[in-house]
Amino acid sequence: MNRWITKEMVEYAFGTNFTDHPAEVIEKTKLHILDSIGCSLGGSRSAIGQAVLPVFKAMGGSLDSTLIGGGSKVPAVQAAFVNGTNANALDFDDTYLSDAIGHPGSSTIPAALAVGEWRNATGREIINAIITAYEAGNRIGLAIQPTKERLRNVWGFGTWQTFCAVIAAAKAMKLNLNQFFNAFGTAGATAPLPCTQKWGWDISERPIHWVKEPTGWPCWTGTLAAVLAENGFIGNRYILDGENGFWIMAGSDQCDYSKMTDGLGLEYTIMADMSIKPYSCCRWQHPALDCIALIRAKHNLDPDNIKEIEINSFSWVKTQEVREMKSAVDAQFSIPYTAALVAKGYKPGPGWYLPETLRDKSIAALSEKIRVNMDKELERVYLEEGEQTARVEVITLDAKQFSEFVKIPSGDPRNPLTPEAIEDKFREQASYVLTEAEIDQVLDMIKDFENLDQVNDLMGLLAGKNE
Repeated sequence: MNRWITKEMVEYAFGTNFTDHPAEVIEKTKLHILDSIGCSLGGSRSAIGQAVLPVFKAMGGSLDSTLIGGGSKVPAVQAAFVNGTNANALDFDDTYLSDAIGHPGSSTIPAALAVGEWRNATGREIINAIITAYEAGNRIGLAIQPTKERLRNVWGFGTWQTFCAVIAAAKAMKLNLNQFFNAFGTAGATAPLPCTQKWGWDISERPIHWVKEPTGWPCWTGTLAAVLAENGFIGNRYILDGENGFWIMAGSDQCDYSKMTDGLGLEYTIMADMSIKPYSCCRWQHPALDCIALIRAKHNLDPDNIKEIEINSFSWVKTQEVREMKSAVDAQFSIPYTAALVAKGYKPGPGWYLPETLRDKSIAALSEKIRVNMDKELERVYLEEGEQTARVEVITLDAKQFSEFVKIPSGDPRNPLTPEAIEDKFREQASYVLTEAEIDQVLDMIKDFENLDQVNDLMGLLAGKNE
């Protein structure tokens, strides 16, 4: 073994400080914190949130950390799980756009905030924990991404996102180096299985399971690993290394260790590779939804005057041409449904998946007019260049035709949402839980996050009413 890669990653994660990070990275991180908290608030009112929250509220336990939107406190490990699960419940959370894909924010930020509240961490300590977790965790995910052939059978994001969670928790707890090693090893050994190809994609297996990526389970596993390590629990100090390392445990058929350390501490994935979503659905749909939104805005499109919408995109989008939805999660992966919502001007967020929206006959009727084609050139661009693109054509009942092409969808770091748009997204989701005054107060605190003496004051505002 020429390199002890686990040691390199642990020593990097242990050794970072707030002052190591450029100002622009800190400001971008604050936007991701705002976005993640908003997603947890919105997700708390989703079907998933309402299935999860009562279970953990009933368990009781020490009042360490806030259930965001849950109106109560629970032990930190439980809060990390619930808030991490709810952050992804609407599929509105941030996305890693490298070959690894994934939703690392929902396994990073809830863990950092839950532990930070428990341990009275400062804003600076939490920002540092979050940045470090993104940078090290994302690189682990990228390094172990399977080949496309292997990916057809075995694939999982939440598996590697466990390292995001354990780093965030360990930093917030201020573990020493030896404890950090043990937390790292325990987290890797207990990470969730790579389940993405067994979500229930086939119509015969619907509804899609609510575990999804997952995001909450990595929060649970990573946070628990840090707590155990602090109390002397021993983990494998070589968890990433060798022919039997984490990469093969995670089901991959390859590992490029150089990708774990290239640019580490110098080049920031949170700047270059992390997107913030404008739509509450699978990221692969977003180029097509952008096209429809552009057509609607440019031509004052009347949804009642639509005869046909033709979406041309890459193959993953074609697989989401599904109309037989059996749950709100199925709807997140149904582009006829989400495209109809955008064409009708529905604001993304919890409202997309309310029971009355899912049952709306006018949405169902419009979705029947939407067709999806796998475009060979756009498929080539996706496979060879990694670009998610779409071309959409709309034909109206009065024989007008409109067309748009999107090469870089909104929310991509090269076409980012403005801070104002991210704030609007937060306000929409938070409005289901918090008062307008509380929303304003939360926004002010997150804008000044690095100057918080402790994150407890912020977290107390996020509970909402105890329903």
